[in-house]
Amino acid sequence: MQSAMAAPTRPHSIKAIIEADPGALVRVLQFFQTRNVVPRRVNASRLGSEFLEAHIEIDAAELGLEGLRVVAAKIEQLPITMAVVICD
Repeated sequence: MQSAMAAPTRPHSIKAIIEADPGALVRVLQFFQTRNVVPRRVNASRLGSEFLEAHIEIDAAELGLEGLRVVAAKIEQLPITMAVVICD
């Protein structure tokens, strides 16, 4: 008998290089909050004294690739953002 459970999907993720501003990470995460999406994992690492690398992992079932592209475009528009990439 076969299981009716679907195979787990790979998560989507975004990496962003942002200024090391005290509110920068919150500003990036707000775009997920407005879509009622809680990231699976958030990791931020300091790159010297001026920048952060934020890695945000999202369940594909919660936000599709097209929605992730919209979020990435919005993050890229922030004045604190140096670069954004979708990792797949």
